[in-house]
Amino acid sequence: MRKVIGLATAAMLLCAAGQDQAPSRDELVVSPDELVASEVEGEPAQLHIVSAGPDRLVLNQAFVTRHGLSPAGIMGRADLSVSGRREFKGYNRPVPFAVGGRRQRTRAFWFVGAPPSVGDGSVGPWVLPQSKVTFVLAPLAAGQGRYDMPLTGGIDSASLTGWKEASFGMTVAFDLDSAERYPVATAAAGAAIAAAYGGTLSGPSWDFEVGMGVRRPVRLMTLARPFAMPPFAFTRIAVRVRDRVDEAGRGEAIREEGQVDDPDEIVVTANWKGRPPAFGLTIPRPALAACARLSFDKAAKRVSLWCRPSQG
Repeated sequence: MRKVIGLATAAMLLCAAGQDQAPSRDELVVSPDELVASEVEGEPAQLHIVSAGPDRLVLNQAFVTRHGLSPAGIMGRADLSVSGRREFKGYNRPVPFAVGGRRQRTRAFWFVGAPPSVGDGSVGPWVLPQSKVTFVLAPLAAGQGRYDMPLTGGIDSASLTGWKEASFGMTVAFDLDSAERYPVATAAAGAAIAAAYGGTLSGPSWDFEVGMGVRRPVRLMTLARPFAMPPFAFTRIAVRVRDRVDEAGRGEAIREEGQVDDPDEIVVTANWKGRPPAFGLTIPRPALAACARLSFDKAAKRVSLWCRPSQG
């Protein structure tokens, strides 16, 4: 039987049998660029801790080959999909896993042809044995406050939160591995934000890395009114170009900058077949420049940021 890992809008979705053991009630504190000494199947490993998925333990092919890991006899296959589109085939197996002095069993995944992570692989907060994972971004400073949000997602997806307004809702991921200049919205989320805050598109498209080396085109959207999501206030957001490649590309059209409406124009709205459009926003590391800490508390089901409030 095949297991499926999917990269959904702002995060990766992993579907696999079996559950990890309950996390220990302690905290792992790391910096975004730090490799953490770990143990996988009794072998030492240097793992990169990710903040935006996939949260499953994903090993580089070189580590798998070096230590002779083989897929599980039953349900040992896996797929990596991006917003419903399969990108890589791979394998998985249950392994003993230790980090920060805590041990548990989990499933390790590896994918044929996927670009390697730094170190020997990666893992996210939901799969780590510690109940709380804190990323240290900068020293704490005067004027910073704590902002709490609900923690969603899980071991088969990513460490997410959510945002809901009267006219729309969406998942939100904080991607400390992304150097993108602007937050990135899926096509549907971008259209909803545009409708609520007067957004218009301008300029050419560029490619944004969704994750695992998979890239998708985005364009710049400028808002007439700041999109306030404390501690953030965004006035410019990159929005996924509309297409039918995956769920993140499905959404309503957004006005072009300087567009003049024709009163006689016939407007056709989308009637999407299959799975519905994905509503998600990814907040990259540069957008967290005013923040000192990002914490995922699984026991409290809470995401916390220590930041100065943004003015956009």
